Amino acid sequence: ESFRSRLLAQLNRFKRYPPDARKAHIQGVVMLHFVMDEGGHVIKAEIQKSSGRPALDNEALALLERAQPLPELPADFPTRTLDAVVPIEFSLSG
Repeated sequence: ESFRSRLLAQLNRFKRYPPDARKAHIQGVVMLHFVMDEGGHVIKAEIQKSSGRPALDNEALALLERAQPLPELPADFPTRTLDAVVPIEFSLSG
């Protein structure tokens, strides 16, 4: 299993659809930017591109907090930090 797939699986395990957003049929994608250290601890996080819905944007940041520590960087990773942008999708269809 690749590091990327482990990382995305960890994030998805901690994602919660905000109840009010679900009830109002609000969907969207948040582009979440974060930097983590080699041990999987987030040292910086921000919304790179908003979904246009504050509830979804706030949940994307919250899930990153809940998911820590993230998977550690592999020993052969070229740097000791990971600077990543990941899409966090909130969809009511599946």
